[in-house]
Amino acid sequence: MKRCFLLLLFLCAAWTVQSSDKPAGIIAGGTPSATPYYIQDSRVPGPIVMIVGGVHGNEPSGAQAADQIRHWPITRGKIVVVPRANVLALATNRRTTPDEPLELGNLNRNFPRASSNEPPRGALATALWHFTRQVKPTWFIDLHEGYDFNGLGGKSVGSSVIACPTPEGKAVATAMQAAVNATITNQNIHFTMLGAPIDSSFARAAGAHLGAHAMILETTTKSQPLSLRARQHRVMVHTLLKHLNMLSDSVSVDQIADPASATVRIALYDAGGTGGTGPQKIRDFMRKQKNTIVVEVGPEEIRNGALSQFNVLICPGGTGSGQANAIGKEGRERIQKFIEAGNGYIGICAGAYLATSGFSWGLKILDAKTASPKWRRGTAVVKIELTDKGRDILGNRPGLLDCKYANGPILCPAEDESLPDYEVLAFFRTEVAENDSPPGIMVNSPAIAAGRCGKGRVIVISPHPEQNEDLQGLVAHAISWVAGQDEKNIRIGQ
Repeated sequence: MKRCFLLLLFLCAAWTVQSSDKPAGIIAGGTPSATPYYIQDSRVPGPIVMIVGGVHGNEPSGAQAADQIRHWPITRGKIVVVPRANVLALATNRRTTPDEPLELGNLNRNFPRASSNEPPRGALATALWHFTRQVKPTWFIDLHEGYDFNGLGGKSVGSSVIACPTPEGKAVATAMQAAVNATITNQNIHFTMLGAPIDSSFARAAGAHLGAHAMILETTTKSQPLSLRARQHRVMVHTLLKHLNMLSDSVSVDQIADPASATVRIALYDAGGTGGTGPQKIRDFMRKQKNTIVVEVGPEEIRNGALSQFNVLICPGGTGSGQANAIGKEGRERIQKFIEAGNGYIGICAGAYLATSGFSWGLKILDAKTASPKWRRGTAVVKIELTDKGRDILGNRPGLLDCKYANGPILCPAEDESLPDYEVLAFFRTEVAENDSPPGIMVNSPAIAAGRCGKGRVIVISPHPEQNEDLQGLVAHAISWVAGQDEKNIRIGQ
């Protein structure tokens, strides 16, 4: 019975050639571990590069980067991408595979040892290994993350390149290390070069038994946003593919979303100046929406023009000035042009401050300013109430709604003649006024406001409806409106 089950896993991983827009096939099909793979086939002779992400479930940047890289068109050879090798572990944000015996829980210790002809251990490793043997990769790249920076002298392998000792492999790994280090100003956290991957790992098995130039690329989760870690993976893989003459000059490191992949394409800012769980909550509930993709972006992607691949930008909670400083003047100008060209912006709390016209560092995409310089009003659950226009845009939610508030802006008109007036979609009906902030100005002030900037649409949200599962629909409707997907075509500021 067990042999029949493994044969089924093997057959479900049969290798077919297909573009990267749709899966070329499924590994471990028909099981809870079923995971798609993708192929870019240039039809021109060249190397076969296999890229794997998500072997460990608490290392999401590898899965994200692999899913982005699979869209890169190549000029010769093939790339075979398995973005989410361990879907069960990724779904639970656990390093090990749920419900597996202790000795099989770490997927990256279940592959054939270098000095042995032993089979892989466990059903998922068996399916992945049979598939990899069919692919016969020339290069094998496994994307991982460590918990701390290896260069600081600890036990973690975070921010390192771990390459099998083939002459060509080591030479290219050194170039990949140099390329990613060129993006890091703090030399103390530069990527290090380590020896061969650990025995029984996926990469070590591919090098020892299949003759691939194999390596593990490790980013670091500590104090670094997902967008940065995914970009570091992309920088290194881009360097490899350029070395192999597999990419044209038109393919950028910051090519991260296929504009044809969804109707609503959200760039979610997650880097400097953000805080709390807002970005994760937005990502999780918006990824459940149909025809929607969500990709975390940082300052580098914004400054390098990656917003052209999206039609909505979300800037979440944190500090408005912190986000403005991290994004920089060039990045803020990029955002302004992105909105003016006809795209959408959602700003929540800090992102609402960022949108306003009352600060030198503001985006100036909404004709609003703050009513008081004393912004530390406190954190509380307050009452908000949608206006008639608010119910048209955000969903018909009558009456008072309880919503978390955490120092969001108290808005009033900025009288910026270059922008149309905003319209209020929801009012605060109660207030919090701590830390000597002026009482009385929050009640009946805008909790949610909408405006226009050029051809684009803007919604700012002072409180945090994304933190309440019952109110997340308000954010989803707001995104639909700024993306121009509202069925009623409700107009504001025109």
